[in-house]
Amino acid sequence: MKIKKRPAGRKWTGLLAFTLAPMVVLASPSVASASSQECLGNSSTPANADIAGNWSTQHQTRSVTVQQARKTWQDWVYRGDLDHKTFQCPWNVPSCSYAWQQSKTTGWKWSVGLNVKVPSVLSKAVSELAALTPSYERNGSITTAFTWTITLKPGQKAAPIQVVERRWTQGVYQGIYHSTGKSCLPTTTDINAKPHFYTWDPNARWGSWTTNMAVSDWATYNVWS
Repeated sequence: MKIKKRPAGRKWTGLLAFTLAPMVVLASPSVASASSQECLGNSSTPANADIAGNWSTQHQTRSVTVQQARKTWQDWVYRGDLDHKTFQCPWNVPSCSYAWQQSKTTGWKWSVGLNVKVPSVLSKAVSELAALTPSYERNGSITTAFTWTITLKPGQKAAPIQVVERRWTQGVYQGIYHSTGKSCLPTTTDINAKPHFYTWDPNARWGSWTTNMAVSDWATYNVWS
């Protein structure tokens, strides 16, 4: 059976006192002064809202890992018993040998069970924040030739399995644009925008994410009575 152990993640307490605007920034960034202020914001950005940096800004918010589980857990990405590949040793023999004698390739994802927590006003930007987490949408695969032989006792069952070993990982987002509250001129691409000058804080940490990262993969036979 698949066994999943996930330690209880400690509650995140971070930079949630301010309001965050949607991460998609339509106004083109421009340097406003020698203090490296940028003119950012779109038609839905409140005047005093802080903004996460993305591809359209001079600086980008990044994800930082802050905690990992000490132990890993097994993600059975292929189970022969669910694929009608179960072998049972007869009851009327002292023992028997079994080898599936087939090759199996199974695809899997490096990161599964991703959970992103951000203020509700950032709900539309969750997909962009998710893309910042380690190995997001990265795919892997395992190919196994089940040619080795195992010995079974009378009545025992066996089926091939392929396993991805995973580790629960927690992190936060780092880097945020702080609004100065001073307005600036909108760009022609968004005439309804109400942009403001922003300063970049590279050390501010906010939000949180958890996921289960792949550590290794392997294959064996699952044997049960």
